[in-house]
Amino acid sequence: MSTIIIVLLIGVIIALLLSFQNQALITIYFLNWSFQEKIFTVLFLTFASGVILAFISVLPTIIKDKRTIAKLNKKIKELEKSINKENIPEQSSEK
Repeated sequence: MSTIIIVLLIGVIIALLLSFQNQALITIYFLNWSFQEKIFTVLFLTFASGVILAFISVLPTIIKDKRTIAKLNKKIKELEKSINKENIPEQSSEK
């Protein structure tokens, strides 16, 4: 867990350095619409939208894997119960 915090802290420091060094204004044109914004803001929003789209594209696989894991865990419990039921008579016959 501390490794994740360290990596996030380094990322925040790099983002702050990048934002302080990229204060220039750029103009974004889209169809009939245009606006001026700092270059770092545009870079950050582009990166953030890429991260969100990547997460959305991986989400179905994550959900499928979690369902598979839940089914397999249920099957493991059922098999453990059946093994325990088979072993109980053997133990009582040994005594």
